[in-house]
This record gives sequence, C-alpha cells and structure tokens, in this order.
Amino acid sequence: MSERARIEREAQAAHEVAVRAIRRLDILEWVILAGAMLLAIGGGAAVAWLIAPTLAFGFRPIWTVMSVLLFVVPGVIAIRRMRKDEREARAKTQRKLENEYGRR
Repeated sequence: MSERARIEREAQAAHEVAVRAIRRLDILEWVILAGAMLLAIGGGAAVAWLIAPTLAFGFRPIWTVMSVLLFVVPGVIAIRRMRKDEREARAKTQRKLENEYGRR
C-alpha cells in the first residue's frame, strides 16, 4: 500500500470519528437544553406558588412568566459570556500572530 493511500485511509477514519463525536455532542446539547427547560418550568412553578397569593394574577400566568424568565435570562447571560470569551480568544490570537510575524 502506498504512503498516499495510507494517509487517505487515516484521514477518512479521522473524519468518521469526528462526525460521530459531533453527532454525540449535538445530542448532548439537546439533552442539556431539555433539562434546563424542565428546571425552568419547575422553578417557575415554585416561584409562582410562593408569590401567587400576594398578587392579583392567577397561578398559571405567573408560572408562565416566571418559567420564561428563568429560562431566557440565564440563557442570554451565557450567550453574552460565550461571545465575550470568543472575542477575547480571537484578540489574543491576533496579538500573538502580530507579535510573531511582525518581528520577522
């Protein structure tokens, strides 16, 4: 077997492993998202149960609003944090490249 054929076979195997890993991570992402949604629904019910007697609204509207807030607010915070981390990593890489290639 030639060197090129061996390299192509190894590249194909690596590609298959990467595709399988990506698929598993996608499934894990959906499982985590579903778990977060269930926790938000449960937390919204608990908060609504606690504050519904003091407000003029019924249990269900408060439950709905609180569940959405408990799901959306942490999600927005997490997305902003991820974007900030990505910008910082990109800037760090850019500075490193400029320092490395700027000297030559």
